[in-house]
Amino acid sequence: MKNHIYMLRKKRGIKQYDMARALGVSPSYLSKIETDSQEPTERFKVNVAKFLKTSIEKLFNDLPVEEIFPEFSTGLTNKLWAKRREMGIKQYDMAKKLKVSTPFLSKVELGLLEPTDEFKQLASKVFKMEQSELFLATVQY
Repeated sequence: MKNHIYMLRKKRGIKQYDMARALGVSPSYLSKIETDSQEPTERFKVNVAKFLKTSIEKLFNDLPVEEIFPEFSTGLTNKLWAKRREMGIKQYDMAKKLKVSTPFLSKVELGLLEPTDEFKQLASKVFKMEQSELFLATVQY
């Protein structure tokens, strides 16, 4: 089962290290949970839901994030994060494929940084999607 921790954390401007410490876990553990590399404990689910002020059901499910959290239905400019997660590719690995840093990719995925045309072309090739499908003014699902 997937989770929406990463997107909520980033949208709210919370650093992974700070959130991990607040939850009493290591940043590496939080990272593994965010990337679905490790199954969280029930106690962790309760604590993270309380920290993010949401329910466990909303946080841990296979639905697209924008269906659960309306704030994600507007303002997104691309489908990079959704497609990368759908393909099961870690952000670090995707950044290497796209020849950019992980922080750069993170900012582009969140719509905080406008990518270059060269980046858009390469991303379209990597994701095997038309550029117009991957990069939109507003993401439509």
